Amino acid sequence: MKKVAFSILSLLFTCLLQAQTKVFKEVSEDISTQIKAITQDNALVGYLAFTRLEKANADSFNYRVTIMDENLNDIGAVNFRQAYLDLQTVSFEQNVLCLGYIQSPLEGVTSIRNMRDYKKAEDAAMSSHILVQFISLDGKVLNTYYREVNLQMAPLGKANAFSVKVGGYLKYGMQIRNIPNKGFCLFYGDDMKQDLVVFDTRGNTASEQQAAMSNHYYLRTSAEKIYLLMKDDGRAPEGGFKLYIYSAKDLYAENNFDLRDADENWLKVLSFDNDPANGDPFIAGMIINPRRERQFITADDYSNGPYLGLFTLELGGPGRDMKANCSYWSKGNVPGIAGDGLITSRAFYVKYATAFRDYNGNTIFTGTAVALAGNSGYKLTEGVFVRQEESGALALDNVIPCDESKDFGPTGILYNLDKKDFYKVVNPDTKSNYMIIDDEANIYIYNVNGKKVMRTIPHKDGSVKINVYPAKEGHIMVSEYNRKEKFTRFSIEAI
Repeated sequence: MKKVAFSILSLLFTCLLQAQTKVFKEVSEDISTQIKAITQDNALVGYLAFTRLEKANADSFNYRVTIMDENLNDIGAVNFRQAYLDLQTVSFEQNVLCLGYIQSPLEGVTSIRNMRDYKKAEDAAMSSHILVQFISLDGKVLNTYYREVNLQMAPLGKANAFSVKVGGYLKYGMQIRNIPNKGFCLFYGDDMKQDLVVFDTRGNTASEQQAAMSNHYYLRTSAEKIYLLMKDDGRAPEGGFKLYIYSAKDLYAENNFDLRDADENWLKVLSFDNDPANGDPFIAGMIINPRRERQFITADDYSNGPYLGLFTLELGGPGRDMKANCSYWSKGNVPGIAGDGLITSRAFYVKYATAFRDYNGNTIFTGTAVALAGNSGYKLTEGVFVRQEESGALALDNVIPCDESKDFGPTGILYNLDKKDFYKVVNPDTKSNYMIIDDEANIYIYNVNGKKVMRTIPHKDGSVKINVYPAKEGHIMVSEYNRKEKFTRFSIEAI
């Protein structure tokens, strides 16, 4: 692992402490804590607790940033005073943390009762900022980056019977990724600009570049390249993706292209991630049927072939070229999969959700079974794993029982009915892949290599609400919220 400083500090703690648990108690409504994962090279290396303490004066709060290793042991802290901050993203490179916040006076606007209040909130949203902070592991603020932004306003609910509470958000969000051995890349965007910024590890600005207009942005980095995937909703509802490739050194635009197959069919992206075997970025998803590109909402839509097949685009790395792998069931020559995508042996379609690479060069696509029920009905049933091999061959890898929905008709909207979320976990020591399937009633921990469910965890146990998230390699984080006692317990557990 590259996280040298975290590993050394973690070792000092884990020699003394093996059970990794952290409890956060709700002290008052004015004191709140956010937990963020610290990532490096798209892998988790630790955690950060961002605590807003008491108000310092009319315009600012006291804050504490607590740095934790991957086992939730405290390894450093920094206290500072600032106007209202909302932590958005965290990254790590060469012993330096890079934190991105939104700072806005809009937090001071508690409710809107009339046009005067609305104008006050609008002015606050337009005088907001992003703040990027560079902090060493011993708690020193090395540098800051500050830019003005316009926030979008959104209702947060009724403050009372006569007023509405509002909050603000950055229209195109904020993302920070580390550039291995070099520094960090920041993307942020409001309704006026969408910018890329490269920093060295001391927080000095190395280069800035304005990105093209689009509706959605997804950032990935490598030691030599910066990848910005954009989606234009107007070009195709599920397609419209375009990839821009920049030099990590100076943000020189080296290439850009639409995500289409050789027949100019749009591609729907399910995953933009890194291959665990070589670290190279890849994109995986579905090939859209141009005659059905607007019919993908209902169960009946899925039965009429909105997709032609699956694809993987390997973006390459040092000594490795870009390579596309497209597999078409629409040609009717895939054993076990009909021309409309039906898994024939089990009589279900698949609502694909995400994809990941294993250590054998395969791409594994995961999703929810849309099973036929009765004469014209459907229901959502198992978790499904479909394997795309390097040769392009497709095969049903496995099906595991999960929470089932009630039967519904052909006009049932799948995005509303499907309650499953999928999160991957990788163990590089054993070269194993795991999938967390977060369903409505239960959480399932599935070993992809062993093709078996390792654990089933109910979401609720009395007054305790349980959630599970990916953690350090080969582990999960279990979050237990006790509503009665008003505390949240986080624990790191091996799979």
